[in-house]
Order: sequence, then structure tokens, then C-alpha cells
Amino acid sequence: MSNTATDMDAIEIAEFLETQHTGVLSLAKDDDGYGIPVSFVYTDDDEGGPFVYFRLGYAPGSMKRRYIDASNYVSFIVCDETEDGWKSVIARGRLEEISARSLDAIIAEVVRGLDIPYFYVHDRPVENLNLTLVRLKISDLKGIVEGKGG
Repeated sequence: MSNTATDMDAIEIAEFLETQHTGVLSLAKDDDGYGIPVSFVYTDDDEGGPFVYFRLGYAPGSMKRRYIDASNYVSFIVCDETEDGWKSVIARGRLEEISARSLDAIIAEVVRGLDIPYFYVHDRPVENLNLTLVRLKISDLKGIVEGKGG
């Protein structure tokens, strides 16, 4: 039995991302990398897309905030084991902070659907977090399926 890997086309990538809820946002500051697990919503229906939307929380003195401010170009990775084998998608591009007012009604509804798990990661109340809507403007999008061959 050998491993096979095939590229996903744009439709397969979109269908996969629309079924997923979490991934890892990879950032860099100087020569240091930083990855954070995040919930997301993917859309390729709006003008200028495709985009991935995140709602990020920043605590005072946030390391995440420092890395986001320092990162000109980021990577976002989503993977999952499926019936077809392991699927993974890598999106690369630039992050943009956006206001909820700047979203059209359809995208605003999608963003409201972000599946943000509410659990304590830090020893501070959620009220002390500054929540920001961030969008990844995708410039490069690749997907692969690693299945088992005969």
C-alpha cells in the first residue's frame, strides 16, 4: 500500500473550508514564528475575495497583537482526516482589520456564525479582551488530499 497525494481544485477547497471551523494562523516577527489556533469563516462570494474572517481577542499586552502588527504576510492552515484521507489547505495573504459596519449584510451574517468556543485560556475575565474582526485577503490558496493508494 502506498500513499497518494492529489491537489484539490478551487471547488474542493471551498467545500472543505466551508465545513471546517478551526485552523492555525501562522505569524512572524523578525526571525521568530508564532502560531495561534483560531475559529474562522471562509467566503469566496464577496467582491475582492476569497477571504477568511476571524474574530480575535486581545488582552492587555497581548503577544498575539504584537505578532499580528509585525506580520506583513501570514499563512493559515486547516486540516482534517476525512473519508478520502487527510485534507489540508494553506491560505496565504495579508491581514486587514475591519469594522462590522464595513461589512455587507450577507458577510455580516456569516461572520456572526463564527464558532468561537467560550472557555478560559487566561486568568482574566473575557470583559478585559478587546475583540477585533480581522480578515485574511487570500493571495495564494492550495489544497491537498493525502489518501491511501492500492
